[in-house]
Amino acid sequence: MRAQRLSRLLALLPSTRMGGTERHTAELCARIAARTGMAVDLAAEPALHEALSRLLPGGVALHEAALGDRARQDAETRRLLATLRPDAAYAALPWPDAADGILPALAGLPRTVLLHLAPEAPAPETPPALALDGAVVAAVSAPVARRAERAWGLASGSAVVLPNPAPRPRPHDRGIARATLRGGLGLAPDQPLLLFVGRLEEAKGADMLPDICDRLPLTIAIGGDGPMRAELDAVAAGDPQGLIRMLGPLADPSPWFRAADLLLMPSRLEGAPLVFLEAAAYRLPVVATTAALEALGEDAPRLARIAAADTASGMAEAIRAALDDPDGTAARVEEAAAFAARQDWDRTAAQALGLLRAAMLADGGAAAA
Repeated sequence: MRAQRLSRLLALLPSTRMGGTERHTAELCARIAARTGMAVDLAAEPALHEALSRLLPGGVALHEAALGDRARQDAETRRLLATLRPDAAYAALPWPDAADGILPALAGLPRTVLLHLAPEAPAPETPPALALDGAVVAAVSAPVARRAERAWGLASGSAVVLPNPAPRPRPHDRGIARATLRGGLGLAPDQPLLLFVGRLEEAKGADMLPDICDRLPLTIAIGGDGPMRAELDAVAAGDPQGLIRMLGPLADPSPWFRAADLLLMPSRLEGAPLVFLEAAAYRLPVVATTAALEALGEDAPRLARIAAADTASGMAEAIRAALDDPDGTAARVEEAAAFAARQDWDRTAAQALGLLRAAMLADGGAAAA
């Protein structure tokens, strides 16, 4: 068996906006480069480069590629392969069909494919021709892995889980954060403050937030951007009680994790939600729909307050229960903080390297890095 050294990795990111998939990809590339000293090339749309460059050290080279354009993916991937000549490839997918033109072009190259998000859907009558034979397929959670297998016609249990850790908490003084940010909203020290951080879209349940607010009523600070931004801005502007507070996009939401009393996750679809781990690390209690924390499986109810129904009324009831049961909420906070602390980037990077080596072995060589 020939020896094959893993010395150059090409990461392909078929995204058009920054989000959790993109941040995870940048962090993983940085960790792999730092851990091994290998050359790591990250190819992405030019519009993402400014944000990605802020997350990447000097050991990762950014390359412009029109990978968000499905019609150009095949040609762009082949151009990158011819120019960079990688030993292996890593494709980070925000959606099951995000790389239909990329994956066939990688055929014959050792490769790992990581899926971040997938909806429940019936298996296609004819699986897509993605040339996944010999590829190592992974997902950020067990439910997403199961959906990847179904979407791509893979054998049950063939997709593995590669966790999505949260960054370690930044130092903040909780008292200062609470006094400053809550004071800026005009809240008294004993007034509950609810927080939503995420993309403003129906998949994240952003459309439920005004109804949740009406049912309680309590102040909700909303951080993020997305297709529902203008609608929510208008609702906030017309709110006579001023309970809905639009924060806009948050480059660093961590001070708000210190200032708020509950994080709301009314999502209808999630992969492995980073915002939960971030809130848990800052010991901010979480109230969520079942769908939002599906990735946690049977552990979810002991780590967060789970709504009985994935609706605005169900969320409102769960919020009230969390506020009325401080002992139970505190116990969940401690369990969640311990869970978040166990999610480790060094371990994830090591596992990702193991998957790449497995891909190289499947290709017929003995991999070294």
